[in-house]
Amino acid sequence: QASATFTNVAPGNHDITVLNTADPTCISAPTTVTVNAVPGAPAAPTAGVTVQPTCAVPTGTIVVSAPTGAGFEYSLDGGAFQAPATFTGVAPGDHDITVRNTADPTCISAPTTVTVNAVPTPPAAPTASVTVQPTCAVPTGTIVVSAPTGAALEYSLDGGAFQASATFTGVAPGGHNITVINTADPTCVSAPTPVTVNAVPTPPAAPTAGVTVQPTCAVPTGTIVVSAPTGANFQYSIDGGAFQASATFTNVAPGDHDITVINTADPTCISAPTTVTVNTVPGAPAAPTASVTVQPNCAVPTGTIEVTAPLGANFQYSLDGGVFQACTTFTGVATGTHNITLL
Repeated sequence: QASATFTNVAPGNHDITVLNTADPTCISAPTTVTVNAVPGAPAAPTAGVTVQPTCAVPTGTIVVSAPTGAGFEYSLDGGAFQAPATFTGVAPGDHDITVRNTADPTCISAPTTVTVNAVPTPPAAPTASVTVQPTCAVPTGTIVVSAPTGAALEYSLDGGAFQASATFTGVAPGGHNITVINTADPTCVSAPTPVTVNAVPTPPAAPTAGVTVQPTCAVPTGTIVVSAPTGANFQYSIDGGAFQASATFTNVAPGDHDITVINTADPTCISAPTTVTVNTVPGAPAAPTASVTVQPNCAVPTGTIEVTAPLGANFQYSLDGGVFQACTTFTGVATGTHNITLL
């Protein structure tokens, strides 16, 4: 042929000869030329996902571990070949990895399929409630998460450190947010659930109380009545004793007494005490001093008795247990022995 180029020559040894067309019978000695064997494509690569998606980073990383070296390039899903054996920012799903030898970029390996996991789903917002509200005795609350629960879950109060326990104690009054994570992917945090711990209750005001009945010689005890606060929610105590619904204390001994009140909605909240004084039992007057100032005679057959002590506006006098009178003189008294009493 006139052309000095032969194309589509199969691999192997080939003899090339030349002639001068002026004498086609004269053919040169052959020159042997070798066409190389068809190069083999690289083996399908060994590749794996070294970083799976998280809620924080929703893509994965694929790394080719073999074949590696300066003579290889790699492609993800038929895209452009690259020298690095690492693919980052890979979306979830199945992906085909191929490799070629840069000495012959036309030889591409069979694909290796690698799966990047789906982006994990954060846990649902937790179900949580305040199981113990503050009292005057314990001014903090307790919050318990009832769902979701399990060994793989941890919980946080107000963005603090996550803990395995679903219970938060010693929580201050106010609004709080509870979140949950699955420890398999701590980047997936649930939406918050708001929970409110009540304010610390206020104790009732010191009661208004007074002695409505003071002791007498006949009844040596008094009666104390609380006039405020009153109502179905209040109970009352005298001198630290048991609380009672009644606002009245009877048969109270003379002396100073402390009255306190609680609101039954929180029996730990006790008011400041109000001190009330029951008077001492009054003493009976001394036996009166009395004498007969007028004795009976034939004209007037009765006598007159006069009390000379004690005297005063506060005293009244009785003859033989009769009606008491303010007057110290008894007239028209029959003969005989008589008793004078005083109040």
